[in-house]
This record gives sequence, C-alpha cells and structure tokens, in this order.
Amino acid sequence: MDELSPEDVGNIRQTLALFAHVFDNKEVADLGLVFTEDAVIELTRGAGRTIEGLAAIGELAVGLGADAPDHHTLDTHVSVDADGTVRARSRYLAILPDGSVHNGDYLDVLERTPGGWRIGRRVSVPRYPRAAENTG
Repeated sequence: MDELSPEDVGNIRQTLALFAHVFDNKEVADLGLVFTEDAVIELTRGAGRTIEGLAAIGELAVGLGADAPDHHTLDTHVSVDADGTVRARSRYLAILPDGSVHNGDYLDVLERTPGGWRIGRRVSVPRYPRAAENTG
C-alpha cells in the first residue's frame, strides 16, 4: 500500500476520535470498534506498562475508576511506511479531575479489518517529563 485514500484517512481519524469516547465512558463492548482483538498498548509514563488484548484494555478502562483522566486526541498525522505499515501520530491531552493536564503523543499502528480501521498497537509517550530517548 503506497497511499491512503482520503476516505481511509477520514475513517482512521474517526477510529482515533472514538477511542476517548469509548475508553473514558468505559463502553467495553465497543472497544472492538477502536482496537484489534490482539491490540497492544504500551504506556511509557512512569514505570511503564504493557496491556495486551482487547479484554485487558477493557479491564484497564474499568479499573481506572471514576477519577480517570478525560482524554482528547488531536493533531493527527497519518502515514504509510515503505512496507505498507499504516501509522498515526496524534497529540493527546488528558485532563485530570483536579483540572491539571498531562499531554503527549499516541504513536499508533493501524490495521484494516473487515469492520474498518483499528488500532493494533499504541504507544503512549508523555511530553513531560521527557524520557531521554524521546527528546529528539
């Protein structure tokens, strides 16, 4: 795949936007509209954590409780690697219950499935504090 159609890019952006609504509202049954069944999320904030599979992503969403951050996905750039891998890089803002904010980048690998575009891998990289390997 050398290039994505405008429709593909629009559908990818819709999938990325849907994440915040489904995840933050703990709509676990709809996580499959955002992620592949075997999706992996790598959280690099703090000690870091890797979540593997749709069921574990649902457990994460529910486990965050009522004081979970309110996520916003913005400034998405979609690209295709030479090998056909479809990637999206988005900024996120996460508003905490006390009004403070943390922000960073979502680095996503997307897959075209029979149901549409889904996130197969997401790496969440905070902007502050910056990890030594992320300061370039």
